[in-house]
Order: sequence, then C-alpha cells, then structure tokens
Amino acid sequence: MMSPDYIKEKVQTIIQLPALPTIAMEVVELVDNPKTSASRLGKLISTDQALTAKVLKIANSPFYGFPRRISTIDFAIIVLGYDALKEIVISISLVSSLQKKSDAVFDAKGFWDHSITSGVIARRLARDLGYRVSGEVFVGGLLHDMGISVLHRYFRNEYKRIVEILQETDLNAIEAEESVLGVTHAEVGGWLAERWNLPDHLVEAIRFHHSPSRADKNKDLVALIHCADVFAIRMSAQAVDFDKGLDFDSQSLDHLQLTDPQVLDQYMQSYRDLIKADLEQVTQFENAR
Repeated sequence: MMSPDYIKEKVQTIIQLPALPTIAMEVVELVDNPKTSASRLGKLISTDQALTAKVLKIANSPFYGFPRRISTIDFAIIVLGYDALKEIVISISLVSSLQKKSDAVFDAKGFWDHSITSGVIARRLARDLGYRVSGEVFVGGLLHDMGISVLHRYFRNEYKRIVEILQETDLNAIEAEESVLGVTHAEVGGWLAERWNLPDHLVEAIRFHHSPSRADKNKDLVALIHCADVFAIRMSAQAVDFDKGLDFDSQSLDHLQLTDPQVLDQYMQSYRDLIKADLEQVTQFENAR
C-alpha cells in the first residue's frame, strides 16, 4: 500500500495536473479585491468569448430564476453579484480541466451526472432550509468528488483495483479506497483544492463530504453538500460505484434538522421533478470543454 504522505506529495507535485486558466485566476483576484469595479471585471471576462457565452447561458437558466434575459456580462454582474459570478467562472474552469473520457473502469457521463445533480440538490436544499450559501454549495456539490478524477488519471492501477473490490465485495467506497491507498478520494480532492488555492471552506467541504462531523470552518456548508451527495446517490437510476454503500451522516441530519425519515422522503419526492428541470439547463457544465 502507498503511504498517505507519498500520495499527497504526488498529488501536489504532478506537473500535468490541470491549473486554473489564467483568466479564471484573474477573475478570482479581481472579485476578491474590494476596489474592483463591475466595468473592469466585465471587460476581463468579455475578452474570452467562449467563457462569456457559457456564463450568459448559465445566468439565463431557470437555475438562477431571473425574469429578465441577461444579455451582457455587465448586466450579469449587476444581477448575479460578484460572488455568484466567481462561482460560475470557477465551476466552468474546473469542470473543463477535470473532465475525462469513459473507459472500462470509469463512467465519465455517470460521474458528471452525479456531480451536477449533487450541486443542484445542494443549492435547492440550502434555499429550502434557509441557508445563505446557495452559490457555494453548488460549487462544492459540483466538485466534491474531483479526487476521483485524480485517482482515475494518475493512480490507474490502484483505481482499477478499487473498482474491482467494490464489484467483488461488500466493502463501501471509502473502505475500498483505504484498503488500497490508505486515503480516500475526498482527501485527495482536498489536496487538489489546496493546490488550486480554493477558499478554505470549499477545501473543507471537498475533504470532509463523507465525514462532515470533522468540519470546523463551515459545518453548514459541509453538511449540505454531504446530504446532497447522498440524495443524488439515492435518486440515481443506476448504481454509482464510487459512492457505493454510503449513507446519511446522523450528525449532519441532526445539524440540518432532517432527522425525520418522512421529511427526508418528502424532500426526495419534491426534488425529483425539480432536479430534472434544472439539470436540463445546467448540463452545459458537463459540456464545458
């Protein structure tokens, strides 16, 4: 078995690991600067026609629910706000960087369907429960399993063995990963998020989405992403190998006041049709190359 320290070092030093595109890094820097004007931010994004088109397509989807059509980046900044725009740009950039093709042990479409579904459910759940982190939970839900992409690409033999264990035994996904690697995809994803200099609360959400009780920076965010992940698993039409055997964390349900099984079932039923409508509009993330 590889040591966790060796895996962490490899993840953080692989030269070929995708980096955030320059324009995305510049957008993040501008948004985080309180002196940045909407005009300056709009001019920067407008220099990339492909990014501009994707941002406007997403901003106009029912996912954001604005009654007027958003036809320019400047208007998108005014309506969406800096933070939402930053989340959209980061999401487009990271999904584009991590997207891989299917092979014998990795179902790319199933992976991204699950990621997008988790993001959409997280945002819906945050809104329904009254948490003011809807943009952050969408990004966290979208990226929570990005460690799986790293394992598939850079630890191919180990990833193949993990899939074999999941198919041949009763071990759940976390147990299978630890038996082969000594770490989980959640930890690997957290290391990659650190390498990308993502905000600490998103690093924590990715790292602890299967162990939310370990979170200390933003328990609300991590609990929401964890529950959305499990909702997405249960709503999937087909088995998801990389999340096999995973269930709700009781402390997260208690934290979000979702301990009543009937309440959970009501959310599940109400989300099915709503999620389908949202997914039809948000699948551009899956196609953002």
